[in-house]
Amino acid sequence: MALNFEQEEIITSAVFKGRIGDLLSFDFHTIVDDFFGGFWGISRGLLLSILFAGLLGILWRLIPNLPLFAFEWVFGTLPIWLPVVSVIGGWKAWIWYTRASFIAGLDNMLLEVKFPRDIVKSPRAMEEVLTKLWTDSGETTFFNRVFQGQARPWFSLEMASFGGEVHFYIWCRREWREVVESAMYAQYPEVELTEAEDYASKFAYDPDVHECFCTDWRYEPRNDAYQFRSYIDFELDTDPKEEYKVDPLAQVIERLSSIKPEEQMWMQIIITQCSDQRRKKGTLFGTESRYIGLLKDEIEKIRKEAAGGEGAAMPSEAWRRGARVPQFRQSEQVKAIDRNMGKLPFNVGARGVYIAPPDTFSSASYTGIRWIWRPIANPQWGNQMRPRRWHNPFDYPWQDLWDMRWITMAQRFFDCYRRRAHFYTPWVLPHNMMSVEALATLWHPPSSAITSPGLERIPAKKAEPPPNLPK
Repeated sequence: MALNFEQEEIITSAVFKGRIGDLLSFDFHTIVDDFFGGFWGISRGLLLSILFAGLLGILWRLIPNLPLFAFEWVFGTLPIWLPVVSVIGGWKAWIWYTRASFIAGLDNMLLEVKFPRDIVKSPRAMEEVLTKLWTDSGETTFFNRVFQGQARPWFSLEMASFGGEVHFYIWCRREWREVVESAMYAQYPEVELTEAEDYASKFAYDPDVHECFCTDWRYEPRNDAYQFRSYIDFELDTDPKEEYKVDPLAQVIERLSSIKPEEQMWMQIIITQCSDQRRKKGTLFGTESRYIGLLKDEIEKIRKEAAGGEGAAMPSEAWRRGARVPQFRQSEQVKAIDRNMGKLPFNVGARGVYIAPPDTFSSASYTGIRWIWRPIANPQWGNQMRPRRWHNPFDYPWQDLWDMRWITMAQRFFDCYRRRAHFYTPWVLPHNMMSVEALATLWHPPSSAITSPGLERIPAKKAEPPPNLPK
């Protein structure tokens, strides 16, 4: 008991010191998000509303007839700000209208992917499939983007479990069906792709019948240059024998197949070509790929640290500057970042939901979906898929006294999931940049080493007529 008490004291004091450090950092975002948000459960919106109300009260005391003064000030400066606001607002409204009109006219479909038992290819084959989906088709020119509202294609790689029956899906535009099928059949000729009914569209969320926990997954604790453990770290690229394979998807599929008959788990990985740009350093108007630029910056930072440069050692530890041998961590970081620099990047949004009746819903159950990507996590010197957004911020009773926000978040999540929306209106959400290597780790045909009972397999061989029959 003494040991437990000591451990509890250590944890409590460490948390307290960490929060005091957040408060004394004098960084606005750290104070708002970590101290007030993480420690007290006060949202950014509520805190800013309180600050605004306080400042408004102070101004009301200092300025007599504040409403009249504000009206005169706004009306007097009208010729200055109205043209600017009108142009910017009109431009944004036009972009929103054309983009929404284009998206509303799209014909989308859901393809179910069925696998045989004898899949032996490594996820490297899935990399080749995904490279075919890296395209900016439809938004090549300014006219396409602005006046026609076109957007480059986005796809959704999905896994869903209905009472323990695990299904794999690919969501795409109907006109892209042949592209998706040819890419899959080229690398996995034994799989089956069939059009399926959209399980998300036919599901009707009723808070009286369904309890759910909704989450997104974001890269943390580092930026997008650092990756989680990919299939290469599990040595699947060397094509080991089936009995020696350690597939990171094994635990994911096993968790999906272990839920109760009345429960459901959905997972969605939405991808599109990464074309994010940033200002090129040393130039006024030049731009460069944000993904490549970020990777180069991080490699340079790690090399400086390894060589005893900026941030490597305190003046009292100057002897470390002579230790030129990089640490194992630094070597692995540079190796992974450099390897991914040569691979195609995608913008990625990942989300999932656990659905159950109220009598079986519990924190132990939804923890399985929150941390389902734990097998590939490397928070020590890489990254992990950490649960964020939606239902994750609700830790304290005063954040949602009557479950109003919880239900609203669930309704918004299901609308977002149903639309497969992440990058365009009506749901524009934060995304990560990932290489095809990372995506192939998250979603690939499960090998025969995965024997989860909920994963249905199709026969490996199918009878086909000889190709040389006379017509």
